[in-house]
Amino acid sequence: MRLMVVGARSDALAHLLEKEGIDVSCLPHDALAGGEGEVGQIAAEMRAFEGLLSDGAVDGVAVWGSSNPALAAVLVATKLRVPVAAIEGRGDGNDRASQLNRRLIDQLADAAVADHAAAIAAWLRGACDRGG
Repeated sequence: MRLMVVGARSDALAHLLEKEGIDVSCLPHDALAGGEGEVGQIAAEMRAFEGLLSDGAVDGVAVWGSSNPALAAVLVATKLRVPVAAIEGRGDGNDRASQLNRRLIDQLADAAVADHAAAIAAWLRGACDRGG
């Protein structure tokens, strides 16, 4: 099973998920350059994620946080029918944009999962068993 993890803790979480038998790819930071202003940034990130997710390279996406890259990943994954989990207890900002992103992510995510590798792995296995 393959999972893309997006967010501030993605590298640390990837190591733990690999111990659970999950093949993890983390957000490729250099693939998300571009875009002027906040809307331009989100649009550029969506194009980058569409390229990363459209070839069936992952079985699910897990997002930690309410950043613009996290929102872009959720929007694209939802469009492509890739299962999405929002990791609970994420370090969200308190500014208006973060609050809006958080609300959108929570509405679009297929599940909210605990910030533990075993819980995320169990969610991904269940999503794969259900066919997405």
